Amino acid sequence: MDNLHYMKVINKEVITNPIEYVSKCERMYAAYLEQIVREIAQRPTKYKIVMLSGPSSSGKTTGANKLARLFQQLGYDANVISLDDFYRNRDEIPPGPDGEQDFEAVYALDLELIQNTLKDLIEKGATKLPYFDFTTGTRTDNVFNLTLREGDVVIIEGLHAINPIFTQELDSECIVKIYASTASDILDDNGQVLFSRRDVRFFRRVIRDYHFRGASVDKTFSMWPKVAQGEDKYLVPLIDLADYQIDSLHPYEMCIYKDVAIKLLSELPEDSVYYYPAMELIDRLKKVTTLDKEIIPKNSLLREFVG
Repeated sequence: MDNLHYMKVINKEVITNPIEYVSKCERMYAAYLEQIVREIAQRPTKYKIVMLSGPSSSGKTTGANKLARLFQQLGYDANVISLDDFYRNRDEIPPGPDGEQDFEAVYALDLELIQNTLKDLIEKGATKLPYFDFTTGTRTDNVFNLTLREGDVVIIEGLHAINPIFTQELDSECIVKIYASTASDILDDNGQVLFSRRDVRFFRRVIRDYHFRGASVDKTFSMWPKVAQGEDKYLVPLIDLADYQIDSLHPYEMCIYKDVAIKLLSELPEDSVYYYPAMELIDRLKKVTTLDKEIIPKNSLLREFVG
């Protein structure tokens, strides 16, 4: 995909040829993944460890599972592990500079456990995996056994997956690092940014968290600055360490979000501190042509956010 997309072009495609345009966007994203999988599969290592990183609402979970299916199509057994299961118990999360617990920091994870898990996978082809219960905020270790056969692939996805703190003492030939995020902006008629790449991820998160995680729009607004700050501090400086970068933007997606986003944003009361930012977003959304979510393929990454 190009790095820049014009809203007027997207609107025209959505009006004149929506099915083919959606299919084109989906194919272009799929092509990124297919090329990466083919290249990784050619590596002559006994086991292949894929570290898949990306900021909030970049599509890591769906992307990891898509990669796994592509490896399976080539005859490899592929396993997906989430770094979320390696969180420290909630009461053990260290504080940030503001004195509050910093859930975005790499140190919120059990670094030693992750390092040992990766070492076991590469050297022994087997390990025991933990499980983190987000309801209770506690982790249970040694819940699952994972055993690899020669040629198997393990995809480890999480915000900090490309951080060298996990892999610096491991055989680099076995490790592949992928960074996935919305990497393109959507421009207005004057070439100005209408929706930045981070804006797109904000809409993804607002909609997903409201419908599937019980989070109000107010809650997402309140969390977003700290999420963005964490990305800029802990993730952005490491992007160049990735072997591959994937743009997860699907140019038509704002057309899918328009109506539901306007509805959710409109429900903010006037006394909310986020009322005027929400109204500004609504003004921008009015420049978008609506597209029914039923047109989204069932296996699309966007289903992670809209269901």
